[in-house]
Amino acid sequence: MSGSVKSIVIAAAVSVLFSACAKNPFSTRDTQPPLGAGGTWETPHSPEVAVRNLLFSYNEMVISNYQLCFSELFVFSAPEDSIDAVNDGRPDLFAGWDKTAEIGTATNIFSTFSSTDSLSLLLTLSPATPDLVEDSTAILYRNYTLRILSGHGGEVDTLIALGQATFHLAQEQLNWWTIGWWEDKPIQAGLYDWADFKAAYRR
Repeated sequence: MSGSVKSIVIAAAVSVLFSACAKNPFSTRDTQPPLGAGGTWETPHSPEVAVRNLLFSYNEMVISNYQLCFSELFVFSAPEDSIDAVNDGRPDLFAGWDKTAEIGTATNIFSTFSSTDSLSLLLTLSPATPDLVEDSTAILYRNYTLRILSGHGGEVDTLIALGQATFHLAQEQLNWWTIGWWEDKPIQAGLYDWADFKAAYRR
């Protein structure tokens, strides 16, 4: 084989090898954009992941991720606290608590605690009330501990809310699971719970 022919064969082989390895060596890899503005987020293809997203977004105080956890027809209810509110002359405190009220309340909480004070939320399974998961609906029971740290005059006050959150979820668009109804109750009647904390920031 002559030198010129050999050079052509080698060049052709290199060209084929190069094109097989990279269609465009200067193009960037296609990547899926992250959901939400920062923070920890998983695509909610199961009810457990949807509730885990709520936990992450609350602790990280990322409101854009938090609002993705809820159905457009979301309702929050706290029966025991609602009775107390009526007895205290504040019947509207928990009334009409829809998604708009929930996101507005969370926005107030996050803006307050992200600048000075801090929150720490822990969700655990409830052994006495196992989860009920069906094809497109689910009820998840989570015991919670919400630790609230606030500083005043150089001192730090700690307030702890204890109770059980019951999350009613359904599978919606894109097969995502969202929370449609959230019930809250204290660990013991009359004790401070998550609903009490949230209500203080409802506007």
